[in-house]
Amino acid sequence: MALLDKKIKTYLDRLATSEKRPNSFLFFGADEEGKIEAAFYFVQKISGKEKDEEFLRRASERVHPDIIIVEPEIAEDKRGRIREREIVIEQVRRAREKLKYFPYELEQKFCIIKKAQKLNAEASSSLLKILEEPTASTFFVLLANDIDSVLPTISSRCTAVRFEKTILPMSREENREQLRKIFTGEIYERFGYAEKISKDRNEAVEILEDWENILTEGLRNLVRKKNFEKLGSMANLIRENREAIDKIEYTNANPRTILEKLLLELQWR
Repeated sequence: MALLDKKIKTYLDRLATSEKRPNSFLFFGADEEGKIEAAFYFVQKISGKEKDEEFLRRASERVHPDIIIVEPEIAEDKRGRIREREIVIEQVRRAREKLKYFPYELEQKFCIIKKAQKLNAEASSSLLKILEEPTASTFFVLLANDIDSVLPTISSRCTAVRFEKTILPMSREENREQLRKIFTGEIYERFGYAEKISKDRNEAVEILEDWENILTEGLRNLVRKKNFEKLGSMANLIRENREAIDKIEYTNANPRTILEKLLLELQWR
């Protein structure tokens, strides 16, 4: 378990053996690899399959009959780029159909939902109905970016475990350079860029997520240099950028309007 935080491992060990152990869990935070490893470790712990490499292989390769994995499907867009789709209601229904049967090899059944923030409204409602009527032998582990990215009615029914990432993800250099231009460019240039990237919601989100990483990196540098006067301004930029990401990804609001508003606000005040 090289990637699994020692404190989280200890907590999961205690949780797995608790007599009051719940059936639904939400692992959230930026550490994507840590969440995935923890999910499989937790499944191994509950099912008594610790250190069973063959069990882990079958589970991760989706060939174990008692472990169902739901995640966004991958598709290629018109430009030949690989994109993740939303998790749709049909995927949740297929999982529910598999879960209704008795366990085949284990004493429990498990459903791991990767990137649960990608559940669309219909899929979320369908999942909520399952979580509202849990069975003693069925366990759900949802993996999400943050606790607010899933429905409150879903997160409230889950035991939440936070995963922090200590290393910032790498951002694409072209997005770093474009952010520099945003800070120094004219208003008409900002609006032109907003129009350009608003045509593809996924592309816009990817760019803004890169900007979030860059701005967070800038915030840390301000702290290191003890430049506390600018901390508030940088924190506001990060907040505004995150709000724009969430609106584009989770609402039907016009992406161009959201981006134009953001690009007007991305400046030192």
